[in-house]
Amino acid sequence: MTAAFEIAGIAGMLFTGWATDRFFGGRAARVCLLCMVFATAFITLFWLLPLPPSAMTLLLMGAGFCIYGPQALCAPLMANLVTRRGAASAVGVTSLFAYGSTVFSGWGLGLLADTCGWSAVFACLCAAGLVGVAAWLPLWRAKAHNYAT
Repeated sequence: MTAAFEIAGIAGMLFTGWATDRFFGGRAARVCLLCMVFATAFITLFWLLPLPPSAMTLLLMGAGFCIYGPQALCAPLMANLVTRRGAASAVGVTSLFAYGSTVFSGWGLGLLADTCGWSAVFACLCAAGLVGVAAWLPLWRAKAHNYAT
């Protein structure tokens, strides 16, 4: 099941990059918002629906597909939203928080699972997904400056 999540994530990463250029005119924030909505939905369904293992695997694959895309799009998105002089700083700060939070989320979710159970972990993940949707919403109308060219 873990390999399916990762493989779907790689496919999602490639698809979101292509879809950003093909259908959204380079507006990666729109793709990230849609991915966040769908990832939250997949995780919620995984948590709440008693399904056979094959269906659970498909839900995890959907979540992986939707999670990896925004992760790959964040750096170019930030670089395109700021001036040429600020691009490296924007990408650096974004990456610092993205990768730094990985350490804390792994530890925090593990502690939450140990103390409160898996239901609390999934509730926390769903809440984080909703916060992510709220964070991406203001960028829906953002246009990329694309100073790199």
